[in-house]
Amino acid sequence: MKWATLKLLILQITWKPVAVLQIFTREFPNISCIVLQRISQYHNYTPILMHTNGESTTYNTRNDSETCLWHPSEVITGCHATRNDYACLVLNRNLHVPAQTVKEIWQKAQIRCLVDGGANHWRNFLSKHCQNEIMKHPEYITGDFDSITEETRNHFSAPETKYQHTPLQDETDFTKAIRFLLPELGKRNIHKVIVLQENSGRLDQIMANINTLFKLQSERLNIYLLNSSCLSWLLLPGRHKIKIPRELIDCGQWCALMPIGSRANMVTTTGLKWNLVRAPLEFGYMVSTSNTYASDEVYVETESRLLWSMGLEKNAE
Repeated sequence: MKWATLKLLILQITWKPVAVLQIFTREFPNISCIVLQRISQYHNYTPILMHTNGESTTYNTRNDSETCLWHPSEVITGCHATRNDYACLVLNRNLHVPAQTVKEIWQKAQIRCLVDGGANHWRNFLSKHCQNEIMKHPEYITGDFDSITEETRNHFSAPETKYQHTPLQDETDFTKAIRFLLPELGKRNIHKVIVLQENSGRLDQIMANINTLFKLQSERLNIYLLNSSCLSWLLLPGRHKIKIPRELIDCGQWCALMPIGSRANMVTTTGLKWNLVRAPLEFGYMVSTSNTYASDEVYVETESRLLWSMGLEKNAE
């Protein structure tokens, strides 16, 4: 950005800063940078600096020695499995991820686990997509077993498969499955878990799955939530570099940064169409949703945990 020719607009607003930003950038496309001053109910001014049209910030987020690198294409395409350094979980929802991707992720995982009713859906997937293929047995089937059917139990009765009953009701079967697997993950030096699941219109289950990320993701364990429409994971405090697959850029896919549970005070990004510069994110204030890409590398620096989610459907435009 050439600061000598920078056109700057300052707006003082009382509500919906992103909506105001979108209106002004549409009406005044030559404006390179907008500073929104949001007036809170207590009449304090909070500056929000956002660059439009993919303009990069001057804030340095490129110290790669301290940056966590993410390659979502490895999960999306299943090629992540070439290193088989991860575990695969199937939750209690129909599988709509492309069948070939599901099979590659499953076959090349070090640990395969079905979570309660997920065993029913995995059996249905096998009968529909894998009739002429030899698929590996699940190592574990876990849960309180209120969803798995007797027919499914009989189907997965090989000695390679161990059933682990997790009856306590203070956590979801998903959370309990990860907790159960933690010792085995540590023993095998596994630091990634790919979770096959679908949103299926259940907001409570969506939030419960996100809660599991906040409970159990750490510097030593990354948990990816993969479904047919998006891939999501948690960004811990620090610097992150996300390599964006070219096909997602070409079709104008969406992405989002969401501060679940608490305010994120200082968030800086580059590589997005709508970048943030030391901006606060908070529900009831501003969240970065319906964003998209201006580069094949996105940098995020945050002092708080953020949920990163990226759309996968090819017909985004």
